[in-house]
Amino acid sequence: MLIEIHMIQNHSPSNLNRDDLGAPKTCFFGGATRARISSQCLKRSIRNPGNPDDLHNREPGMFAQAMKGHLGFRTKLFPWLVAQVLDDPSIKRKFLDLGVAEEHYERSTKNAIVAACKTIARKEGKEPPKEKTSKRDDRPQTPQLIFLGPGHAKKFIETLLTADNEHREHFLDPATVFESVFKQELTTTSLTDKQRERALEAAWRIRHTEARMAELRTIISAGEQETEAAEGPPAGGEPQPADENQPGADSDEAVAKLIADGLDRLAAEDAKGFESVTSSKGRKGEPRLETKRDKPKKYGEFLDSLAAIHSGDAVDIALFGRMTTSDAFQDVEAAMQVAHAISTHATVNEVDYFTAVDDLGKAGGGAAHVDEAMFNSACFYKYFSLDWDQLVYNLAGPEPDQKANAEGHGKWKEELKPHAERLAAAALGHFLRAAAQTSPSGKQNSFASNCDPCGILVEIKKSKTPTSYANAFAEPVERIGKPDDDAPDETSLEGRSVACLADHVQALRRAYAVDSNLLWFSRSLSRFPFHYWDRSPDGKKLTSKPLTKRRFEVLDELVEAVVRETSELEWADVCKWLSDTQSAAKAAGSTEA
Repeated sequence: MLIEIHMIQNHSPSNLNRDDLGAPKTCFFGGATRARISSQCLKRSIRNPGNPDDLHNREPGMFAQAMKGHLGFRTKLFPWLVAQVLDDPSIKRKFLDLGVAEEHYERSTKNAIVAACKTIARKEGKEPPKEKTSKRDDRPQTPQLIFLGPGHAKKFIETLLTADNEHREHFLDPATVFESVFKQELTTTSLTDKQRERALEAAWRIRHTEARMAELRTIISAGEQETEAAEGPPAGGEPQPADENQPGADSDEAVAKLIADGLDRLAAEDAKGFESVTSSKGRKGEPRLETKRDKPKKYGEFLDSLAAIHSGDAVDIALFGRMTTSDAFQDVEAAMQVAHAISTHATVNEVDYFTAVDDLGKAGGGAAHVDEAMFNSACFYKYFSLDWDQLVYNLAGPEPDQKANAEGHGKWKEELKPHAERLAAAALGHFLRAAAQTSPSGKQNSFASNCDPCGILVEIKKSKTPTSYANAFAEPVERIGKPDDDAPDETSLEGRSVACLADHVQALRRAYAVDSNLLWFSRSLSRFPFHYWDRSPDGKKLTSKPLTKRRFEVLDELVEAVVRETSELEWADVCKWLSDTQSAAKAAGSTEA
């Protein structure tokens, strides 16, 4: 089943979603420039979880408030969250029960787990340099943002505790952690695949061999001197301050970068030298070094157990999906598609020239600040498509095989799926309300363009064929009076857009025999009745007819109807169930990350 939401929303002058130059985003569609709001911006504004440490975004949005305890969060701070869990006395006790000495736990085990967590979601390609800032975050992080569900860090540690000792030891092995870091640094080099394979095999040995590390430091130092001689000293002739964001000289990150850069230079300048440094043969006087252990058997199954923690209660992960480049995090197929919102008409960005006066300056001193800001005003078409079955699947998980796992199948059918359906119904209803009543926050303090939609069409289909009605506006909606046979409800930009949408929907339903249920909401059905026109062969309007009899002037009535038709549940019952579930979770203390 598909639930498709089509929205017409007119905004007063605004700059809701900026491009890299600070101008409102645009696109070229139907031969004309349109205003645009990106799908990422729309999703963020609707699911906005809030952040107590963000001056401009402390409070969560209405969707996050309604779905509290059932939301995920995007963050790089997974290792830091794990570190907080490891400070829990009950977690510490579980490690001690496994035979870990208390002193070893405090000095080694905790650090090893956090270090391992920093490597499990590494970003593909070279990480951009970090900006120097006084607001630097020193907490351990992963380079890649991860979409985490409620309590994910604690569940991760509990899964690690139940793993086989051999798998856990390999996961925390310093050589294994260093290998993961070094792999990332190799992506920035120009080494061939064969050279990278050889470098990877030798990296751990090189790190612990003073003579080989000294060779690489000498090579890098010589290369830097050559570069400085060719390019001259830095501008101003003064040494540049050290980047505080860079890891310590003895850290995995710093040593891995040094080895990768040194081997890269060595391979380009001295092939025999590269072979010598990466050789597995010990040199005279070098201590024997045990190389890293091979992966234990069924290590992939261990990683699968870590990835399976995706937390079915996180409705925003279930709606918008999750993709990582890590084997330790499960990808989730998004249940909802979100289109870039586009204006139904042609737009031109305008410029606001503004000044500021120094309140304590001398009279007649003129402006103390002069600047420009770009803006536009547009009537947007927004489109969301929700696959109901995928949403329930994401929340309930796959159905266990009844023959192979009768007990698991019974629990899924009697507990997990009904729970998921109620949670999906709650997410659908609150998403619909939030999409109608939430606007992106871009420069709202300057423009306050908090405008409501004039009309929302919800289409419920049994088929899985999504249909955007953006082509209703392929020919831009024009000024009032064109065409000359406007009906009274079509004389505004909003009314014209609604009329074009209704005509387009009717044409597609007739042409493709679309079987779906339509529900129309407008704050004023007399102004925006959602009628289509029977027309003469030359296109002249003949008779106005309603496209659907299911029309609402109260948003909650639309929500009630959509939830009832989709899930066969009553909206009031869903809201009470959600409230009871949140109260029980709060009492148990399980709503914390």
